[in-house]
Amino acid sequence: MTTATATDPATDPATDPATDPATLRADYLERLAASDEAGAVAVAIDAVDAGVDPEVVLLDVVAGAQREVGERWAAGEWTVVQEHVATHISERVVGAVARRAPAPAPTGIGRVAVACLDGEWHGLPARLLAEVLARHGWAVEFLGASVPAAHLATHVHRAGPDVVAISSSLPSRLPVARRMVEACRATGTPVLAGGPAFGADGRWARAVGADGWAPDARAAAEMLAADPDGPWFADGPAGAGADDRSAREEQTVLHARRAELVGVAAGAARPRTTDTGDVPDVPDVPDELADDLGHLVDFLAAAVFVDDPALFEGFVAWVGSVAIPNGLRAEEVGPALAALAAALADSPRTARLLRDARGRLPVVPA
Repeated sequence: MTTATATDPATDPATDPATDPATLRADYLERLAASDEAGAVAVAIDAVDAGVDPEVVLLDVVAGAQREVGERWAAGEWTVVQEHVATHISERVVGAVARRAPAPAPTGIGRVAVACLDGEWHGLPARLLAEVLARHGWAVEFLGASVPAAHLATHVHRAGPDVVAISSSLPSRLPVARRMVEACRATGTPVLAGGPAFGADGRWARAVGADGWAPDARAAAEMLAADPDGPWFADGPAGAGADDRSAREEQTVLHARRAELVGVAAGAARPRTTDTGDVPDVPDVPDELADDLGHLVDFLAAAVFVDDPALFEGFVAWVGSVAIPNGLRAEEVGPALAALAAALADSPRTARLLRDARGRLPVVPA
């Protein structure tokens, strides 16, 4: 008879389907794909009951599956509706886990306010952060999705948190992030940023003046445990791009002319003719095309604001690769960029960025 060891697959908890995070994540993702809320809740709660750390369930199972959901949507494998349903289910699952295994009482380490940028409606990552920080002893106030900078400032003045954590998935919200950072820093409250909006390495968190950046909730908890007071960037916040007056001015122009620029780009990308062969002054723009072009202008404004062409070029590459019915097609991106560059010739930084992005477009077969 052989004595079982920790490396025996039959007894190793890491390979037990009831407790293995990878297996649980795959099962959970199947429930999301089937829009099975009850099944998704059961996967998470059964894992907690089997002894899996609730933080592992939240971050490695729920958040890990949600990243896969986002990748499937970006690849055109899932619709927006499927992504929204999956996110709603995951929000319910987070609540169920919190009820099944409540966070312990705060240890007195400090108080943190967690908020999404104004216009950022993807509140799940921030909700996960709030739950994780509470489990690490913080007194947490989760302020929710799309918090206006003025409202956040009022709350910080009234409640006096020790740290404000801001979250966003969209780099197009970086000008808003700057306003939120300024509102918090005016009170002396450090700001920790997180989410894809701030770049894979946090470079855009630094550009908008945040005191630090964390790639995920687990890293944020570790940073705050090591240094609750900040700043967390080794050499402090920079914000050079956002402080550049010309960058701010050109970003303001883009914001003010957004609707006009969407029309200009739409007319160049998908020109229409009347029965007489004339091109109408106001093109009939499908909603999907208008949405894509609106995002194009927003990402352009954010790239100008933080003075980083890579931000805009990344979006251009992505929007040209995603097939959305009636949305911006790959062969339409070049004409749209050219029309915007012509319309924005008086904004040299913006026009140069548009020309450079167009020059890097792949050749689209006729």
